[in-house]
Amino acid sequence: MTNRAKRRSHPKRNRRVWVNSELNHDLRPAQIATIITRAGLEQARREALARAEHEARSSREVAAVTTTETDHA
Repeated sequence: MTNRAKRRSHPKRNRRVWVNSELNHDLRPAQIATIITRAGLEQARREALARAEHEARSSREVAAVTTTETDHA
């Protein structure tokens, strides 16, 4: 691994996935499965977080509309 690749082989801030610019062509199927599983779990985590944020935003908007309608009635 070159010095540049070693330097870039660390997670960036707010990232859970490590990035390495060099490819390892000697991966075993179990390693490939682990990589794919981790990537899938990370994507699922991001989608769940986005869904929770969307639901929270929607419930705040509904509460704001309900409060406004009650105030004007």
